Amino acid sequence: MAPTLSRRQLLGLGGGAAAALALSGCGGGSSAGGSGGDASSTDLTWQMWSASTAEVDAWKKVADIAGRASGSTIAFQTAAWNDYWTKLTSQAASGQTADIVSVQSLRAPQFAQLFTDLSPQLADMGVSESDFDSSILDALKVDGKLLALPYDFGPLVVFYNKTAFEQAGLALPAMGWTQDDFLAAARKLTSGNTYGFFAGAVPDSIIPFAMSQHGVQAVTSDGELDIDTDEWRDTLNWYRSLVVTEKVASPLPAAGSQAAATNQFLAGNAAMNIDGPWSLINAKATASFEVGIAPMPVGGSGSKTVTAGSGFGVSTAAANQDLAAKATAGLVNVESETYLGQSGRAFPARTAQQSAWYEGNQLQDAQEVMDAMIAAAEGYRTTAKWTQVNNEWNKYAVPCFNGDSDVDSFIQQVMAQA
Repeated sequence: MAPTLSRRQLLGLGGGAAAALALSGCGGGSSAGGSGGDASSTDLTWQMWSASTAEVDAWKKVADIAGRASGSTIAFQTAAWNDYWTKLTSQAASGQTADIVSVQSLRAPQFAQLFTDLSPQLADMGVSESDFDSSILDALKVDGKLLALPYDFGPLVVFYNKTAFEQAGLALPAMGWTQDDFLAAARKLTSGNTYGFFAGAVPDSIIPFAMSQHGVQAVTSDGELDIDTDEWRDTLNWYRSLVVTEKVASPLPAAGSQAAATNQFLAGNAAMNIDGPWSLINAKATASFEVGIAPMPVGGSGSKTVTAGSGFGVSTAAANQDLAAKATAGLVNVESETYLGQSGRAFPARTAQQSAWYEGNQLQDAQEVMDAMIAAAEGYRTTAKWTQVNNEWNKYAVPCFNGDSDVDSFIQQVMAQA
């Protein structure tokens, strides 16, 4: 099985195949000027992760749009995904950042101290919160402060192998399908080394089920990690049973990651998987089977999920706060969002521009599911220690879900990171 390009690498493919919007992104660790000048002749600097020369060119175009809108010139600075966060961590300690800083919603609590609160400035920026999906806007707020304006986002949904469903004589997942339907399909689709579902170790694979079963996330509405509850025990035991008892999901590999889940799905080794819209264009372009997406199967709390995304905010270190705010608004204005949507580089956070993604990439068949899941979603909540929590979750989920330890041990080990 050939390894699948990560979402971050996909951004470098250009056009429709680059749908890996930018909940993350990775690639070249270069620095590049944008909006018509380099850092020595610009009004503002903007830092963002990038995957390739093609992606840098796309972000430069966005910088040009924002520059025209704000009457400024913007130097684009970029680094590979992992390098970007290492550098930003260092900058957080030294107080030196670009004027405009890009941030993933899952990491917003970790870097909150770097950002100016945009909420009081929105009217002057020509921006209204109602322009954007509320779930991703909320996910970019920390302690009531709006750290960044979102440019992309997406709900976690079920990806499924439509060809395998049809060959098995199964009804395709539809609006209102239930967790009983999901399990029945997974059983029928499991044969030999081919499984009905890939049970990933990452929180992203499990939280949508906890939402649908009990309406709970791993982090409470007041920002505290809490999976030491009856609701979470029930979901974790159910999820564990997919591997241990039902055997409709393969044993988890030693190193759990979302990339592993995507690889297994695209290789045809698992007929269903939890993923987001950033993977859909690539999945449709590269899979040897027909790919569909479905809403989360209905549980005790309905069909629910979480959304995450990324955005741009004004650094507290910016010398010209007003100009930086106007330029930030330009990075997510109608022209920028339309361009990002049409080119497949983002599912736009601006609601009125989301049609550009469907129409520009021939994804109209996904709209019903996307609309339903966006309406049923909450912003994915994390903590300032989410990187540590995520690492420990991945580490201890593998023995737990493979049957080598129990759910209570998993909960205690993850909660120790709180």
